[in-house]
This record gives sequence, C-alpha cells and structure tokens, in this order.
Amino acid sequence: MNKQEKITCLKAYLDKPGESYADSFKWEIGIILGGFDESNLNLRFLENLSEEAAIYAFVDRLTSRIVMKYDPEWESLGDFVWDYLGNG
Repeated sequence: MNKQEKITCLKAYLDKPGESYADSFKWEIGIILGGFDESNLNLRFLENLSEEAAIYAFVDRLTSRIVMKYDPEWESLGDFVWDYLGNG
C-alpha cells in the first residue's frame, strides 16, 4: 500500500461506527491525529504498517489500551494517544 492508501484506510476505519465501548474512541483518535492527508506528520506511524490488517490491528490495540489504562483524571486522551504513538 502506498501512503495515501494507508491514510484512506485509517480514516475509513476510524470513521466506521463501532459496536463496542472501545470503538467509541475512534472518532476522538481521528481528531487528535489531525488532517488525513500526506503532509500530516502525525501519520508517520503508518510507515511501519504495510497492510490494511496491520492498520486495523494498530487501532484496535490503541482503543483496547485506552479502555484498560486511560485515566482521564490524570491525563488527557491526546497525551495518552501521543504516548502510545511514541512508545507503543
């Protein structure tokens, strides 16, 4: 997949309505990441993901981690997402 295809795949997955509590965070993740275009440096993590399934798995791991570890009393969701993107 090229960069634009990855971005399109990510955006579609984040925009897809979910049925679980974890899925409810997808829209907010999209807002935190910013614009879905090739010039957005926040999307650099996509360089390490080579296929659609890897992008889905990445988002699923992030939303699962939010459900398990995010504490809004101690940090913002944005800080939590940026930490995950930087440190895994």
